[in-house]
Amino acid sequence: MNKPARLARPASPVIDREAFLREGFFVARGLLDPRDLQQLNAEMGELFAQQLRRLGLPVDAGTSREAFHANAARLLAVDVPTYIATARMTQMVPSAHRIMASDAIVELVRAAGVAVPVLSTRLSNHIMSETLRIPGGYHKSPPHQDWRSMQGSLDSVVLWAPTTPVTATSHPLEVIPGSHLYGLLDTVEHIMTPTVSDPRITEDQYRPLPMEPGDGVIFSSFLVHRTGETGDGNVRIAFSTRFNNAAEPTYVEHGYPTPYKYSYQTDLIVPDFPKPADLRTIFPDAVD
Repeated sequence: MNKPARLARPASPVIDREAFLREGFFVARGLLDPRDLQQLNAEMGELFAQQLRRLGLPVDAGTSREAFHANAARLLAVDVPTYIATARMTQMVPSAHRIMASDAIVELVRAAGVAVPVLSTRLSNHIMSETLRIPGGYHKSPPHQDWRSMQGSLDSVVLWAPTTPVTATSHPLEVIPGSHLYGLLDTVEHIMTPTVSDPRITEDQYRPLPMEPGDGVIFSSFLVHRTGETGDGNVRIAFSTRFNNAAEPTYVEHGYPTPYKYSYQTDLIVPDFPKPADLRTIFPDAVD
């Protein structure tokens, strides 16, 4: 049987380096193959469908944006903790990691001046919709700079790529061109992330970035950005990942610091699980 043809990777994007340094961001059109993103959406949607089936709830069939949205909203309505766990699990889908650390993205990061790219932290997925608002939690990201939570190289960047269409009215990423030139700004506390507090940052400066699946935006970790306020009723899904430059002199001098702390618990989350009988569903020869 013939194997399916491997999808051709889009041509490497050309970045306007001077514009990137001046504006603090660059939108790369056609950076990724939309078919890969469609498959990723399907894999993420199946996670929500699995939990709905476990709960005996109906599942909207198919891999459409509408089916994803309906199934996610149905799960949130009946089981908030499981919805949160499932939304987090979408960040663990292997294809998401392959896409967000693909050659195309790494080449773009290098073209932006990050000579030796290294990942700053784990992959993030941003699922946005008014009907997916978590009770008591944050919904939209406030104006902020990512460097404060990265504290890595001075030329560190963020790569943000949607898997669904993004318009000016579908909670787009909004940026303030040139705000990275202000350096690290003062902040005030917020439930999600410290919010910038500076008189030079005004409401009229924000610019929404409409994008299609396959597009990606790379921006300085000092660029002020936020989630757009306006939603159109559709779900908006976008992944982001962060890169430091392992060759940037201050990052080297500081000994590659990181503010991220990862830990795990050894106490059993599900009491008395697994027992030998449970294990035998996978390994028939498991013994008591």
